[in-house]
Amino acid sequence: MKKYLLPRFPVAAVLGLALLLPISPAMAAGETGGALRVAVSRSLAPPFVLWRDNQPVGGIDVDIARAVATQLKTTVEFLVLPRLRVEAALSSGEADMACNLSPLSTPRQEALPLGPALFDVQEMLAGHESASTADSLEQLPAGTVVGTLQGQAYTTLETMFSSGKLKRDDALDDERMLRKLVLNRHPYGISNRQSLGWFAAEDGGDKIASWRLPVGSRPYRCTLSPRGRVEARQLVAALEQLQASGRVDQIVASLTAPPLAVVVSNRSTLRQVSRSALTELFLGQRSRLADGSAPEPVMAGGQERNQFMAAVLKRDAAQFRAAWAAQQFGGRRRPPTELASAEAVKSHLQRHVEAIGFLPLSLVDSSLRIVYLS
Repeated sequence: MKKYLLPRFPVAAVLGLALLLPISPAMAAGETGGALRVAVSRSLAPPFVLWRDNQPVGGIDVDIARAVATQLKTTVEFLVLPRLRVEAALSSGEADMACNLSPLSTPRQEALPLGPALFDVQEMLAGHESASTADSLEQLPAGTVVGTLQGQAYTTLETMFSSGKLKRDDALDDERMLRKLVLNRHPYGISNRQSLGWFAAEDGGDKIASWRLPVGSRPYRCTLSPRGRVEARQLVAALEQLQASGRVDQIVASLTAPPLAVVVSNRSTLRQVSRSALTELFLGQRSRLADGSAPEPVMAGGQERNQFMAAVLKRDAAQFRAAWAAQQFGGRRRPPTELASAEAVKSHLQRHVEAIGFLPLSLVDSSLRIVYLS
């Protein structure tokens, strides 16, 4: 099975590095009694865990664990386990900490200590390129098979699974599930936004349709052992310091781009659009898409504009202006409508069924349809 070794972002040098922050003397290595033992679930995929020879060598989870160890002035040891064994290792004290644990359909009775919520992990329904677009889970035909992870609970889908409206097709990890989706072993699959984005940029990702349907989110936390070598209160304090310092945000930003969605009104007939078609549309190289629609591009300034140009158009601001200067000189097309803010773009998209634009994922609601996610 293919495993990814290095992130695609230019700040990949942060892998394995942690910012040294002030810590109390009680958190010195001599007080912890040895290395911080961190359980890593085998179900995790890039960018959360980057694997080499079945061992974690980088990724968001690994970098956070290393940063915590640095806070405690100690080293870190990784214990690779099947997802269903991680809580047992924490309960027994075999491991001190495990981060990014997906909820289980049959949770253990013992409630384990939790660290602070560090950021949100957004779950998305994705489809094979041949699958119909869904604006809601209720639109999926009865008996539809959905790729899932073994033992994982999906809050928004549990009623549909238990009633037989939808059927699970479990895989051991996100990567296997997404590869089955590429092969059309099941028409839909549920994964987190970060892993979907990483996989879609790799070989075979072009077989996954560009649209996405948000189906919920969960807080990213680290689960702690009540009987571990390192006390839970020390781990909570270290995680809180990392979050307050901005180090967690730095780690996440080094491995994932901020979520940016290309959206239309949910009344639009447009269901999905490729990156190449978006590029031609926003650069004035075409006015109609393959389905015959003629969406009108809108955009706002700020960081989202720069991100859209870099990630989707593959242009900088000067190149974008030059492309449109050539178009306007010929009197052929008008550049995208420019609005004052992302909120103004959202309002415009809600009112104009023919418009297409990009928004931070946090602004997207059921009034809009995601046709492409960067």
